[in-house]
Amino acid sequence: MSSRTTGYRRTRWAAFASLGACAVTFLATAAGEDASAQAKVKPGRGLAIAETEKIDPRAGSLSLGITTGRSIAGHQNTVAQASSQAYDYGVIGSTAATKACDGGDPTLPDDSQPHAIQVDSRQANSTQDADEDKVPVPAHKHASANPTPFGESETTTAPQTIGPLEIGGGVAKAHSGLLDDGTTREASAVVDISGISIPLAGISMSSLHWDATWRSTDPENGVIGVFSIGSASIAGSPIPTTDPTQVLLQMNGALAPIGLAMTPPQAHKNGDVIFVDPMGISVFPSTQRDALVGGVLGGAQPVRQDVFAALLEQDCSNATPITIFDIIVGSMTGAGSFSVVLGGVQASSGDAFGNSFCLGCGGTPTLGVNTPSLPSNVSNAVSAPTAGGTVLKTNTTPGPASTTAAAAPAAAKKVGGKRGGALAGVGLAGLGMIAAMAEGDRRKMRRAQREIPQFEE
Repeated sequence: MSSRTTGYRRTRWAAFASLGACAVTFLATAAGEDASAQAKVKPGRGLAIAETEKIDPRAGSLSLGITTGRSIAGHQNTVAQASSQAYDYGVIGSTAATKACDGGDPTLPDDSQPHAIQVDSRQANSTQDADEDKVPVPAHKHASANPTPFGESETTTAPQTIGPLEIGGGVAKAHSGLLDDGTTREASAVVDISGISIPLAGISMSSLHWDATWRSTDPENGVIGVFSIGSASIAGSPIPTTDPTQVLLQMNGALAPIGLAMTPPQAHKNGDVIFVDPMGISVFPSTQRDALVGGVLGGAQPVRQDVFAALLEQDCSNATPITIFDIIVGSMTGAGSFSVVLGGVQASSGDAFGNSFCLGCGGTPTLGVNTPSLPSNVSNAVSAPTAGGTVLKTNTTPGPASTTAAAAPAAAKKVGGKRGGALAGVGLAGLGMIAAMAEGDRRKMRRAQREIPQFEE
């Protein structure tokens, strides 16, 4: 009888030891996962867009804008994407790519126009470089994406002259994803233009810089928006560039006689997006300029009609370039508006939105590259600087959303929690009950054995 008691005692201690081992293993695993969660963050989502410049003649609500140097990078969950486009001809490109009025070949076929390179981390060729050969000036495009996830894009364009405006070379960069071994989640867009000058007004600026960064793993100081000017001069005299807004307002005095005005960029949050607006150079009514241009065009009007009528009679497809010419000339003489938009960046990063379609499980690229998303602050009047100026550094709390934005669908309520706590207590209590039941069964079996009659020979 004593040997049986000793055996049950060993069983009891073995049961207690197993229970203790389970508890220690569970808590150690939970602690290790909590430490890992602190070291690394979930991929979440991000989007960054940068544009070097845009020529934007308008007639009414019709824009014939041509964008130069666009870089886009984005990620969500395990998928990263990026695109780089040297030129986007917009409406002009779409119109020129259609068949001629007589059914002949298009004025500028689609395959002769510049297009974006776009990469996806799910593709085999997730890194691409290309020198653009279908644009007026040299350009280089680069885009890459990997499953970290991390996507980046860089678009480089050469200097060019637009009317009285001389624009230096530009670089538009964008990246989005995880950095620093997965401990930092960030989206950032940067534009650098080497300089601009308008000799007619005697003004010049160098090293124009736009930067929008949203680092969602830094709640206190993760949002940064900057616009800066390296140097500036009017009629050869340098002026301080500490406050870029004041620099542009001073230059507007020199630009007024030729009917041009610059709109100072502003850095601001709109919802969970940081914007640094582009710098607009717009044409406004000028008595001196309009009198000169009006006299030239007025004298040329009879000749213009005869020339254009002959061109249309020769080939009806000449209607497209004639229309474009009329809109551009009209936009500069009061019949519409004309502006050059320089720079402009935006960035957003954070937790991934609810997604029932399993983004990252396969499929085709979803990053849009043909629809510009940057806002334009260009107008025919120079706006006064707003609060915050051109440098913004703040936390990741979403800012006031635009009143014109569509209402976003209500997000599902997120229930916070962590491993351990009450759930661990429930699990341990369950293990304890199992152990208690095993002990009860052992006692029943022992009692039943004592009640069995013992027969002696």
